[in-house]
Amino acid sequence: MSDRQPRVGFYVHYHGMGHKHRTEAILNQLSIPATVITSRIHQLDWNGPTLTDIIGIDCDNDDVPVRGMQHAQDVSALHHAPLWTNSITKRVAQYTRWLDDTRPDVMVVDVSAEISMLTRLASIPQIVMRQHGRRDDPAHLSAYEAAHSLLAPFPESMEDDVTPEFVREKTIYLDGFCRDWKNQPASPSRPSQEDSDRPLVVVMFGRGGTGDVHQTLRDAAKSMPQSDWVVLGKEDDDNAIRTPLNLTFAGWQDNPEKWLSDASVVVTSAGHNSVMELGQARCRIIAIAEDRPFEEQERKARILDRERLAIGLAQWPRSSQWPSLIERAMMLDTSRWDTVFNGNGARQAADHVTRVARWSHEARLSGELVTL
Repeated sequence: MSDRQPRVGFYVHYHGMGHKHRTEAILNQLSIPATVITSRIHQLDWNGPTLTDIIGIDCDNDDVPVRGMQHAQDVSALHHAPLWTNSITKRVAQYTRWLDDTRPDVMVVDVSAEISMLTRLASIPQIVMRQHGRRDDPAHLSAYEAAHSLLAPFPESMEDDVTPEFVREKTIYLDGFCRDWKNQPASPSRPSQEDSDRPLVVVMFGRGGTGDVHQTLRDAAKSMPQSDWVVLGKEDDDNAIRTPLNLTFAGWQDNPEKWLSDASVVVTSAGHNSVMELGQARCRIIAIAEDRPFEEQERKARILDRERLAIGLAQWPRSSQWPSLIERAMMLDTSRWDTVFNGNGARQAADHVTRVARWSHEARLSGELVTL
């Protein structure tokens, strides 16, 4: 083991696509071998020049018995620890067996309090990825305490007022980063549009999920008949006959950028990756918080509004509010995103991961054994 170069493992949470996209951006900047550990790998394609392997482990949400779920939050230092769950027993064994077989020099955990604690108990250094939200509960604080360091995929200017001081001190703040759109096709002309002076409002949904908002969007488009509305990420529903002529449901789009350069305003959730991608494209954004644990999107929407990077909303507005909201969004100064994307945040993250991996690798090779 002494002649190998440092190795990195990435635990990537399986919900939505944000954790995957964030990891891929870092992998594309990394110069040392890396392995991804995740669940439901059959649903995802991965890439990265130094990615050597992808390891699948059982999902902790599969086959949880009702009686077991009643005990899921018995332990304050863990978020999800139900009893009598075979998939979790196997998951723990699969993960720790891989740690024992591979001995990575550092794990990047994005994110799981349980994986974080398992990693530390297995005597492996880790870097924990932070997310916005009110994360001062015992499980998050324990995960932060167990980490060598924390990575914030945002600059310090986007820090939350509620973040504990010791978490701030342990955090490496990064400039903004997201998927690279430079190889995507050029923007087409605006759909079904004859009058180029009509504002175009693009509403973008990801795969993270939201409730049924079809009627809400119909009411919004009806409130602004002099504008065009295009919805990405959702098909029209069974009431399509009631959809106004200025509203189009375009369904899932692999390359949403092609719609964005023509957009006057983009409406999205306050999810981190969605916001960062739109910020990189210098869009005028209305970010609407979706219901997430730990007030994640609500807190982010407040921060975006505070920093005047977007119009941040805690919930979907009434149809009568849309004209004034669009007017406010049109006045946003998109150059404020320049300071967020001042440098390459993914490369900064990769550099930090590499430094910690080399530190751990050297410590492992040179450390003296102590018997107590």
